[in-house]
Amino acid sequence: MISSTATLFGYHPETRLRVTGEDAFGFLQGQFTNDLRQPPGRATYGLWLNQKGKILADSHVLRMGEKEFLMTSAHSPVAVIRQRLEDYIVADDVVLTDETATAQGLLLSGPGSATIVRHLLGEVPAPGRFGRQGEILVYGGQRLPRESFELLGPERVITEIRRQFVAQGAIEAAAAEIEFARISAGIPSVPTDLGPGDLPNEGGLEDSALSYTKGCYLGQEVMARLKNLGQVRRRLHVVRGRGAAPASLAALFQREKKAGELRSVASRGEEFVALAMLSLINFNPDAGLSFVPGGPTVVTADRHG
Repeated sequence: MISSTATLFGYHPETRLRVTGEDAFGFLQGQFTNDLRQPPGRATYGLWLNQKGKILADSHVLRMGEKEFLMTSAHSPVAVIRQRLEDYIVADDVVLTDETATAQGLLLSGPGSATIVRHLLGEVPAPGRFGRQGEILVYGGQRLPRESFELLGPERVITEIRRQFVAQGAIEAAAAEIEFARISAGIPSVPTDLGPGDLPNEGGLEDSALSYTKGCYLGQEVMARLKNLGQVRRRLHVVRGRGAAPASLAALFQREKKAGELRSVASRGEEFVALAMLSLINFNPDAGLSFVPGGPTVVTADRHG
């Protein structure tokens, strides 16, 4: 029996894009925020920025071979990533193959998830690496505060694996549960929480998604300046309240001044939790927030966001 602490969540990835060609590595290395100078078998998380350093999309890049890469993203649309890449392919020998339509994903989480992966692969992939069993790819997840793994493969294969794991005692999680856990932990989703108007550092992604030593990539000069300055003017915070969950993008006020806006929102029972982009200028983390200027406190922000 699989440990009942393991939970499963099936989803359709927004991106599964294969990149091949003689120039595949050099091209992607000059576009991606993280360092792809890794041997085959590596799974690297990073971002796709515009010239101003703002976030267009995120993805994992799996190095399948010396000249073959697979890009996957749970939430960033393949159309955005593909357009971002095509805009900078000039004379490069690079071929993009969209496999999103036939892809399926399974998010495993909880203490029992490693048992599932070991049973499937014979081992648990080390951090930053992916494992493979037939048509299934497995790598460490980062959408939840607990141990998790992402399984990717054709829909028919993932559906059968999901059925087998449930029959052995794994618990299926609802999308609302996954969102509540993610938001409560302050883990941003791209592009809902961080998008074309936001910098990676405003969402705390500078440590996990950026390399400051790899050399040039689109948006790199902005990232270098931010690193030298050491601060941003806005930051994602976890905020909490009770009652009906507010709409995403609802404005937040501290006294009479606008302090920011909500991004992702999830509710559980009588409480809700959200990620909010808040201005750090004159922001008092000990004071509450309201939905109208000078209104009563309805939301409190976690001090460290």
